[in-house]
Amino acid sequence: MFHIRFNSPAPAMVVFLFFAVIIFFVIVSYVKLLRGRKTKVFIFLHSIAAFLLLCSIFQPEISLTLKTRVKRPVFVLIDSSISMRAKDKSGISKIDRAKEFLKKSKFLKKYRPVFYSFGADIKEINQKDIPLVKAEENATKIGESLSNLVKQHSTDCSGIVLISDGYENQFVSWQDLKNNLTLPVYTIGIGQAHAKDLAVSTVITNSPLYEGETLKISPVISQKGFDNEKIAVSLKENGKLIQGKNIEMTSNFVSVDFEVPSLSPGDYIYEVSVQPGIGETNLENNRFIFLVRVISPVIHVLYVEGSLRWEYKFLKRFLESDKKLDTCSLVRVGESTFQQTGGKTINIPSNILADEKFLENFDIIIFGDIDFSSFSDNDISNLADTIEKKGTGVLFLGGENFLKGLNRASIKELIPVKTTQNETLFVSGPIKPQITDEGKNLSIFEPFQPLPLLDRINMLTGIKPGGIVLMEDSGQKNTPILVATIRAKGKCVIVGTDCTWKWYYGADGNEKIAYEKFWGRIIRFLCNPDNYLKIGDQVPDIILDKRIFAKGEKVNINFAFNGKPNPFKAYVNGPDNFELNLNPENNTASFVPEKEGVYIICAEGNKKINKKEIVVTKQGSETEDPGMDDIYLKKLAEISGGQYFSVENADGLKKTLSLRKNTIRAKLAVTDETEKYLIPLIFVILSICWFLRRQGNIL
Repeated sequence: MFHIRFNSPAPAMVVFLFFAVIIFFVIVSYVKLLRGRKTKVFIFLHSIAAFLLLCSIFQPEISLTLKTRVKRPVFVLIDSSISMRAKDKSGISKIDRAKEFLKKSKFLKKYRPVFYSFGADIKEINQKDIPLVKAEENATKIGESLSNLVKQHSTDCSGIVLISDGYENQFVSWQDLKNNLTLPVYTIGIGQAHAKDLAVSTVITNSPLYEGETLKISPVISQKGFDNEKIAVSLKENGKLIQGKNIEMTSNFVSVDFEVPSLSPGDYIYEVSVQPGIGETNLENNRFIFLVRVISPVIHVLYVEGSLRWEYKFLKRFLESDKKLDTCSLVRVGESTFQQTGGKTINIPSNILADEKFLENFDIIIFGDIDFSSFSDNDISNLADTIEKKGTGVLFLGGENFLKGLNRASIKELIPVKTTQNETLFVSGPIKPQITDEGKNLSIFEPFQPLPLLDRINMLTGIKPGGIVLMEDSGQKNTPILVATIRAKGKCVIVGTDCTWKWYYGADGNEKIAYEKFWGRIIRFLCNPDNYLKIGDQVPDIILDKRIFAKGEKVNINFAFNGKPNPFKAYVNGPDNFELNLNPENNTASFVPEKEGVYIICAEGNKKINKKEIVVTKQGSETEDPGMDDIYLKKLAEISGGQYFSVENADGLKKTLSLRKNTIRAKLAVTDETEKYLIPLIFVILSICWFLRRQGNIL
């Protein structure tokens, strides 16, 4: 792009016209005065002199955008991780393929290449040492290596050539990587794109879970080259085979489900594995080891009722019958007076909602037929904080005063239905409750037996965004009975009826079972293991960059809180009675495992404990896979403005690099500093012109 401007108050067009008029006058003058004689030289010299004189007066500035060949060197990165040891069908390893490519690519010399090897870390190497590079790094951190290189040398390099199989061991944020990569990356893929392989990609479980609950394990099996074949999948518990299934690989990813019922409290190490397929060379990813936690805590429940009623009698009896529930029941007998049952060690304040420390004693709070109109806005605000900030599960039970007095700004957004003051009205039955499709997606209601009839339900209308209807009347649409809001920490649940007690009282034994299951699962829903453990609040979350490490590889651990950090103790339990206190500093710690096996990292504080496992193997997260992740390499080249080539078709790299140009902006300007050189130049040009005219006898 060409652009010109003048250091003059006159418009640019006027200056251009003035230049043209002066040059035109010079040309016409010579043509008229020297008719029939040679005038080209004189016209040229006088025009140049006139042009320079005008430039010294108007001081023009010319800007020109040009594309020029890149003169800076190219960085060449060679993947030296263990996965590069894998050999193809011809018996040549991926690292040898990379060396062979560099040996043939003599054209790289003119781009002054700087060579690096990388795995967990990146280091510069001499070109003569490339034949000595070994595939022995225990991790591949492609994104981190590129980002660090660009950060340090972005002005010293014109591009990066990356030679790798594309197996990245760290989580990659493509947006962050795109922002960091200010240089084009030309990726060279090494390995077979379609190598046969079976792998346990991941395992989904409902761990941690409560004692007596059914453990659900759902491994995801991936495959390449085994379409529609039957695969044997096995499940081991602490090294012992307990279940096995055969599945058909109808797609690239197939899920299989295992269930283990009624586990007692403790930590369990499970392993899911797939039987190796014919022609499969990589067996390291055929198994997946993981930790399952079964906990048996005592859940503290506060049950507050407005009066003695049947619903209170049977629900209180049910809560007190569960040994895992420590229940404090309060019945309102005066405006600020409650009759207490259970929770004898807890002092009941005159205003139960005004005392935040009192509310913090409980994991679950159930409100029966309470009229909240007598509580202040500050009291209701404290109640809202127990849900949103403390993570307490709160339930409002139907009745004559259902949700009355809760139309307050601090809490109405947490309640899953709009409070219209019509909630105290009833819809008479018989009503047949049924679990909704949304409810069936939650483990508390799947599977669940048919529920008995209800005599009446409170009138509920207007489900808010974020509210989930879990149970409704099967005979009439838009008649919710059980609705929940799941907050970032706690839950708010409403049960819009006051006659579930009749299920327990009924003559049919199945109705009593339905009552116990219904309330038992709602209690577990209000305070599931994740809610109880308070991970991120009372104990830190344990953050690792990966879950599989190599023997001798450093394990870096971050401990993260959602808000203000609390004191905690961190330690590791490993094989052969290995124990190590971590002593975190600034919520970070590290250790180096010296034996293969499963290590459990623990963070303990405020009578809560968080655990996370890592698996230490000989090769770590690097597997000897003959394939390559060309999708990753193509994406990496795309976001950086580079290009992808397979090593077999990498001839295009030569052409691409030769076409690589930089855009520069050149400026030419006449300034006060340069003007002093123009006057002597004009004098010289005019003197030459005068001399030539003398020689030609032209005056």
